[in-house]
Amino acid sequence: MNELYRAIEGRKDVKGKMKLIGIGAGNSDFEVNFFRKKYEVPFPLFTDQDYAIHKAIGEVRTPYFIGVRLKGDGNAEVFYSKLGGFENANKFLDSMVKLSGL
Repeated sequence: MNELYRAIEGRKDVKGKMKLIGIGAGNSDFEVNFFRKKYEVPFPLFTDQDYAIHKAIGEVRTPYFIGVRLKGDGNAEVFYSKLGGFENANKFLDSMVKLSGL
C-alpha cells in the first residue's frame, strides 16, 4: 500500500486528484497508530473499533478496495469494488486511473 501511495504521489496526472486511505476494521486507536508507525504508513488511517464503517460497506473481508469518484454535482459514484490485493502497484494504479476516468 505504501508503494501504491508513492506511485500516486509520483504521477503528475493523478497527484492531488486521487487519495488513498486505510480503515482499521475492529482496531483501536492504539492498534492503528502502532500499525502506522511500524509500517511507516504515509497515508491516512482511520480507526473503526466498533465496525461502523465496516458494516456500512457490507462487512467485506480484507483487503478490500473501493474506488469512489466525486462528481461535479457533489455526489459520489463507486467505480471499483473488489476483494483481494494486487501484485503490482503501478499496474493497479493504471487500472484505477482508467476506470475512474481521470
